[in-house]
Amino acid sequence: MPTEFVNSTLALVFTNPALWVGALALAVPFVLHLLTRKTSRMLMFPTVRFIRKVQASQSAIYRLRHLLLLLVRTVFLALLLLAFLKPVLQTHSPSADERGESRHAVVLVLDASASMGYAQGGSSPFARARLAGEKILDELLETDVADLVIAAAAPAASFDAPTDNRFHLKNDLRVARLTQERADLDAAIAEAVKQLAKVAGFKKEIHLLSDFQRGNWASVDFTKIPADVRLVFVSVAAPEAGNLAITDVILQPPAPARGEEVEVSCKVANYTRLAKSVPVHLKFGGEKPMQHELDVPAGTTASVTFRLRANRAGFFEGELTIPEDSLPVDNRRYFTLTVGERVQVLVLSDEDRADPGASHRFLARAINPGPETGGAFAPVALTPAQFDKFSAAGAQLVILSGVNELSSATSGTLINYLKDGGAIIYFLSGPADRINLATLAKTGGDDLRLPFRPGNFIDRAAGNDGSFATLTEANFDYPMLKPFKEGRDLGEIHVQRYFGTEREPGQGQVLLRYDDRNIALARKSVGAGSLLLANFSAALHNSDLAKRTVFVPFLHEMIKGMRPQSGAVKPFAVGQPASATVTMRGANRDVRFASPSGARLDAVFEMGRDEAAVIFPETKESGFYRVLVGDQLAGSVAVNVDPRESNLESLSLAQITALSEISRERVFATAGLDVQALKNLRAGRPVWHYCLLGALCLLGLEQALTLIWRK
Repeated sequence: MPTEFVNSTLALVFTNPALWVGALALAVPFVLHLLTRKTSRMLMFPTVRFIRKVQASQSAIYRLRHLLLLLVRTVFLALLLLAFLKPVLQTHSPSADERGESRHAVVLVLDASASMGYAQGGSSPFARARLAGEKILDELLETDVADLVIAAAAPAASFDAPTDNRFHLKNDLRVARLTQERADLDAAIAEAVKQLAKVAGFKKEIHLLSDFQRGNWASVDFTKIPADVRLVFVSVAAPEAGNLAITDVILQPPAPARGEEVEVSCKVANYTRLAKSVPVHLKFGGEKPMQHELDVPAGTTASVTFRLRANRAGFFEGELTIPEDSLPVDNRRYFTLTVGERVQVLVLSDEDRADPGASHRFLARAINPGPETGGAFAPVALTPAQFDKFSAAGAQLVILSGVNELSSATSGTLINYLKDGGAIIYFLSGPADRINLATLAKTGGDDLRLPFRPGNFIDRAAGNDGSFATLTEANFDYPMLKPFKEGRDLGEIHVQRYFGTEREPGQGQVLLRYDDRNIALARKSVGAGSLLLANFSAALHNSDLAKRTVFVPFLHEMIKGMRPQSGAVKPFAVGQPASATVTMRGANRDVRFASPSGARLDAVFEMGRDEAAVIFPETKESGFYRVLVGDQLAGSVAVNVDPRESNLESLSLAQITALSEISRERVFATAGLDVQALKNLRAGRPVWHYCLLGALCLLGLEQALTLIWRK
C-alpha cells in the first residue's frame, strides 16, 4: 500500500514502500568511514614544535575532506533509495489531503454545446473532451464509481447513480454526439449533484469537461454545489479560436403585403483578430439567389441588406449563408416570411353593430375607404372576447374602441401580443377604459408603465353650453404628425368627452395635448411592441373627428406609424420548443410534421377557426420544422443555433476557478490537451527521475573530489 506524507493540500506519496528496507544502506558510508579512519603514530624528533604544527593543520584538512565525502556518499544513497521508492508529489490535487486508501465517486459533465464543435486543425474540443473523459476513467481505482452527464439544453445521465461499470461509461463517451444546442450548465451541474447524493462513503468529485466559453460559463452558479463535493475543471478549449457567424436577421416590414418591398438585413459577427471580406448569399422561396460582399472589421459586427419584393401572397422560407469555417453550424441563418394580400388591422369593440354612430363603423370605413377596389389595409371587426392567439397571430395592428371591461384572458393576450412585437391603438371613450388600463398595467407588470394616469372622465357635452376641447400642442417632429405640421386640420377637431390626465414622468412620449393641458395622444413601448393611447374617440357623441376630412389621413398615419416596420426573426434556438400559427382553412386532417432532415415528428396541434397553433416541443437541429397538409406546405418554423454560441472566447482556468467562488481546497484545474496533466491530476506528479538525476550528479561529484584530493 502506498505511504505518504501530507501537509494540507501537499502530499508526497511513495508508490514502492516495500523498498524502505533499503534505508539500511544509508549506514554503509558511516561504516566505511569508521573502517578507513587513520590512527596516529608517536614519532620522536629533536624539534617537534614545528612538526606538530604542520601535523595539526594537515589533520584538520583531512577530517574536513573525509566528512565532505561522507556527506556526498550518504546523500547519493538517499537519493538512489528515493528513486527506487518512486515518490509522487500531490500538490492541490483531489487526492492531496487523503490519508491511506479511499474510494471516489466521480461524475463527468461533458459539455456538448454547439461551440464545442469548433474543429480547427481537424480536432474539436468535443473530441478532446471525450478522450480526456476516458483518461479520467482509466485513472480511477476498481473501488471507485463514476457516471457521465451530457450537458446540452437538457442534461442526460448515463446511469441513475454512479456505477463501477466502466465499460458502458466509456462506450457512452465514445458514442456521445455533439449537439447544436446551448447547454444548460446549471441544470447539468444540478444533475451531477443529484447523482452524487445517491452514494455514501465516497470522496465525491465533479469533473467539468468543456471549452469554458465565457458567454455561457460566466453566469453559472457554483454556490449550490455541496461542501463535500470537489470540483475539477478540465479545459479543452482551442487556443486562439476565431470565428465568423451570422448572428441575426431583421425583416422590414416583418409582415408585408403583396407587392410591398421587403428589406432583409443580415448581421455578421467577426470574432477574429483580422478584418474579413465575406460573401453573403440569400435564398428566398423560388427566387433567384442573391449575393453581396460584406467587409467586417476585426472584433465587430457588420450588416448587409437585401431588397426583394413578393409579388404573390403566401408563405415563404429564406436562408442566409456565408462560407463555412471551423464552426459551420452558425454560418447559416433561417427565416420565414408571410406575405398577405393586404395589411390586416383588427378593430375590437363591444359597441352595437347596428348603431350608426358607433366608433368602430367609422374606424373600419376610414381604414379602407374603398373595399370594392382593394386598398392597402384590411379591417376585421371583432369583439374583445373573440380576440385570441390565433387572431393576434395574423394582425399587424389592433385597434380598441368602445370596449367594455376586458377579461383577464383578453388582457393577457393583448400584453403578450405587445411583447411579441405587436402594435395597439387604444381610443379611450368611457369610464370602462380607466379600469382596462389599470388591468393592462397590472398584467404587463414592469413592461407596461403608462405614459399618463387617467383621472376623472370629462364630459363637456353635459353642460349644454356647446363647449369643447381642441388640440393646441403637437410634436410635429414625430413621423405620424409631421404631414399635418403646415395645416390647421388637427386644431379644428372638437372633442367633448375625454379623460383628465396626470403625466407619469419618464414614461413614453406625449404627442398631442388639449387646450387645457390634458394629454390627447401618447405612445409607449411595451416589450418589442408599442401602445398608442388616444384620449378621444371617433364616436359621434364623443367628438366630431369622424366628420372631419382629416380623419382618414390622420388614422392612416397613425396606422403607418404604429405598424411594425422592422422585426428580428423570432429567436427559436435549437434545443428549445418552437411554435408558429399557420393558416389551415378547413384542413384539419392528414396533417403531419417534419424535421429539417425530413424525419417525421410529433407536435402539439391546436386548431382555431382558420388557423392552427403548432408547437414543436423538441428541436435537435437547425433548419425548417414544417407543417404539411398532404404534400402541401402549410407553414414552417425557422430554428437557428443560439447566436451566443458563436463567440468562442474562453475563460482561463484561473478565471473559471475564481468565478466559481469555491474555497481553494475544493477546486482543481487541469488542461484536457495535456494527457500527462490528466494523469497527474489524480496520481500526482512523479519525482523519482529527479531523485535519480540528483544521485548521478552526486556520484560524479564524489569521483571528481576523490581525483582532485589524491593529487
